[in-house]
Amino acid sequence: YNNANLASLTMNSLHTVWGVGESISVRYNDMLASLTMNNLLHLPITRAHGYCLRVEANANLTSLTMNNLENVDGSFVVYNNANLASLTMNRLENVGESFVVRGNDNLASLTMNQLMIVIGDIDVYNNANL
Repeated sequence: YNNANLASLTMNSLHTVWGVGESISVRYNDMLASLTMNNLLHLPITRAHGYCLRVEANANLTSLTMNNLENVDGSFVVYNNANLASLTMNRLENVGESFVVRGNDNLASLTMNQLMIVIGDIDVYNNANL
């Protein structure tokens, strides 16, 4: 995180991403406008109640697209991305804990297709424009 001039990030076909605490964390990238994740096939949790996928506080992120995420063992969170206008998820399968979308003040469009086997809660709240 903290990549001052990163404007676009695309992740394709990541299989079994082991992290220390968080498998994938995209945070505090002030210029990041677009984030696309395709075919993330196994995000194992490495500590109790950690985040497997965390997208947080990216000030200029306007578009987040996720296609084919499978076996997200821990929580999956999208927090406090002030300019996020569109969040699209196509095929999210086997989330081991919760999926949370919170505090994205400009979120106007949320599309979720084929959500299968979410063990915890699906929480969408405190998104001012949704």
